[in-house]
Amino acid sequence: VRDVSFDISVGVEVPRHKIRLHRLPARIVKIVPAYEGYEYFVLADGRIVIVDPDTYKIVLILT
Repeated sequence: VRDVSFDISVGVEVPRHKIRLHRLPARIVKIVPAYEGYEYFVLADGRIVIVDPDTYKIVLILT
């Protein structure tokens, strides 16, 4: 994702129509089983943003 017009912080709701989410890879879920079913997107600076697909809220930001 090139530019985002919202705050990238844990707990912030991602705009549903602006961001395309992808399923977390199995290798990530193997490391953190609690994130099974969660989705993510990648920012231009390389940060990986993990999102709860039920609420569209950010749950974790990996740098």
